[in-house]
Amino acid sequence: MKVSEKIKELRNERGWSQEQMAEKLNVSRQAITKWETGGGTPDIENLAALAQLFGVSADTLIFGDGPEADGAPARFESVTAVDIAEEKHYDIKVGCAHAVTLRTVEGEKAVVRLAADSIADLERAFKVALDTEGRNFDIDVANTGVVADALARQQLDVTIELPAAFSADVEVELYADELRVEDASLDVEVGGKVDVVRLANVDGHVELDVPIDMEVWADSVRGQLDVNQIGATSIVHVANDTPFVASTRGRLGKRTLRFTRDGQPAEAPELEDAPLIIELAGTRCELTVDSLS
Repeated sequence: MKVSEKIKELRNERGWSQEQMAEKLNVSRQAITKWETGGGTPDIENLAALAQLFGVSADTLIFGDGPEADGAPARFESVTAVDIAEEKHYDIKVGCAHAVTLRTVEGEKAVVRLAADSIADLERAFKVALDTEGRNFDIDVANTGVVADALARQQLDVTIELPAAFSADVEVELYADELRVEDASLDVEVGGKVDVVRLANVDGHVELDVPIDMEVWADSVRGQLDVNQIGATSIVHVANDTPFVASTRGRLGKRTLRFTRDGQPAEAPELEDAPLIIELAGTRCELTVDSLS
């Protein structure tokens, strides 16, 4: 279990809100949010304060209280790979997973890697189907029914690596707690349901067609980020003082766009050009763009 997950688990066990915990530690609520979503890691002083507050050891916060803490093998893995020799459009579907990571890499192989802490027979529990016919490349990761979807949502991590030389655009449909798109130069359209989206070193057009509340972290993102929602309230954290412009799109429906800086109300940026363009579309939806200093 990751540090972020352990902090959130221990806070929820005690029934504290993020605001209540922040007051106990004398830090901001935004700091708690960053720690629990992986946007930042507590320093040594705060790690010690957290351990004292929860009544656990620092090792428990770092390593959890599962197999990793006992010195047992941390994870089981299953790897499926195929050679790619031409540019493809990728259509990716992942049933239920804890986290899905998508990146582009050098070379000519597309790789799908499954990992879990206690699901030993991953190849039997999850079917990985690869269809490379024509220009489209379909990747389907499906639960065979050997394990419950709830367990897959707790443990299964799916990492998909695509050859940068042969990757044009990607459509991803998933049901996961977290999606990570990193070190990628391509267009990505995301559907399904995901709570947290992390974009790191991404160059391209990212479109999020997700009908639930989301938290999006954008670090070193160049291009366009579209958030298309119905009846949802989401937030985009723009890291490292990245210049951006943001607007709403569409004539029908109510869309609200707000701006904050480190969680505090702020004015909309007055820029004519910026490396990151953010657009909100949909109806009965609200988006906050939070600049992180």
